[in-house]
This record gives sequence, structure tokens and C-alpha cells, in this order.
Amino acid sequence: MHRKTLLTAALLASAAPLALASAGVWADAAAAPGAPTAPAADDYEALVAEFDAAVIEFKAKLKAADKATRRELRKNNPAKTYWPRFVAMSSAGEGRATLWMALNVTQNKDIRSKERGAALTPLYETLVSKHIAEPWFIDVVKGINAQKKYLGNEAAVAMFEAIVESSKADKVNAAALFFAAYTIGSDDPDKGRSYLERISKDYPKTTYGTAVTAMTTKPAQSEVGQIAPNFYAEAFDGFEFSLEDYRGKVVVLDFYGFW
Repeated sequence: MHRKTLLTAALLASAAPLALASAGVWADAAAAPGAPTAPAADDYEALVAEFDAAVIEFKAKLKAADKATRRELRKNNPAKTYWPRFVAMSSAGEGRATLWMALNVTQNKDIRSKERGAALTPLYETLVSKHIAEPWFIDVVKGINAQKKYLGNEAAVAMFEAIVESSKADKVNAAALFFAAYTIGSDDPDKGRSYLERISKDYPKTTYGTAVTAMTTKPAQSEVGQIAPNFYAEAFDGFEFSLEDYRGKVVVLDFYGFW
């Protein structure tokens, strides 16, 4: 089988470095003594691979160290030491480096917990305003959802709404509406329901459309002998499929979870 591989913020490009600097995030790459020059934007994957290798080495040292040594090692973990290089790459316009900074902000011990919201906001605003058409932008939506406790629910919902206004990707919009619905929660249940209804209406052929369908499916529709409701899903490698693709064939569904 062939497998396919897969707000509108008022933040100006020139304002981003200033906003990040004020949050203690947009550090000068030269501030790290001996820090190598950041690779070009097209070497993002190489930098991530180098960082991942450094994390493995760091964890091995941490495991072998005594308590006092571990304390010193943690002060300069890979996220902190590699931070200036990702900053330089982000400043050059590589959006994936900006996303890396957002997703790793909790690992940079120079940014205290109470400062994370101020650090994350300009990063995500830059991503929404400049990189919304990128194929990896779905990870931005997931990142906003995962870090909304630092951004604040109101700010997160505003970002989700801005994404839906500007994005042309169904799965991105469905994800933004889905997360917005659950971020609002009991504060505005009617608005939350309106987001879910919009997913059903405009983006049914997405994994989040499937989730909304499952939430509204009546038990009688799932009894033995009934035709299984269609659903849409995406494999780990980005391959998108639906149950209807396999209609007439034997299909085994393996449901599992972690508790």
C-alpha cells in the first residue's frame, strides 16, 4: 500500500526580538562563552539531532553522578546550553527553531516558572503570524494546548481562534476548535459546544471530527451486528486513512491506553 508522508497577531518581525529579550528568552548567542555559530536554517534537523545526542549523554552522566554533582549538572542541561543556537536560528527566520524554544522553555532553567507565560506568548504569536501555513504547524496548536497553564486560558483561546481565522488546513482548524472547546470548559459551555458543532459541520474528515462523532454516537449504533461507524485517523508516520478505505476487508482494531 502506498503511504503518503506527509490573533492574526499584531506582532511585527522587528518587535519579536525585543519582546523575547524582555522576557529573558531572546538571549544574545554570543553571551554563551564558546558557543558554536548556529547552523543555517536548512540545518535545523542537524542541530536537533546534535541536541538529542547531547540529551542522551547528559542523562547518562546524571545517572552515574552523585547527588552534589547532579545538582551542578542540572544547572547547565542541554536545553540551556543549546538555547543560544536555537535563538540565532529562530532570529534568521526558521520557525521550527521558534517552536523548539516554545516546547523546551520549561527545560531552560534560566526561565523561572512565573516567567514562562511572558516567554511563551511572543514565541507562539510569532509562530501564528508567520508560520501558519507550514506543514508542521499542527505541532504549534498542540503546543499551545499543552502549555495553556502558562499562557492563560483566555490567551490560549484567542490564539486558537486566530488560527482558525487564518489557517487553510482542515486538521489544524479542527484541532484548534477542539482544544478551544475544552479550554473554555464550564466557563462558557454554549461557546464550547459551538466549536464542537463547527468541527462536525466543517471538518468531519479529521481525527478531531471523529472524536466529536464518537462523543455524540448513540450506544445502539455500536451494538454487535451494526455497521461500524466510519472514522478518520493518522498513523505515526503521517499516513492518513479512514475505516471506509478498508470496507469489505477483514479489519482488526486494537484499542489500548496507559493508566
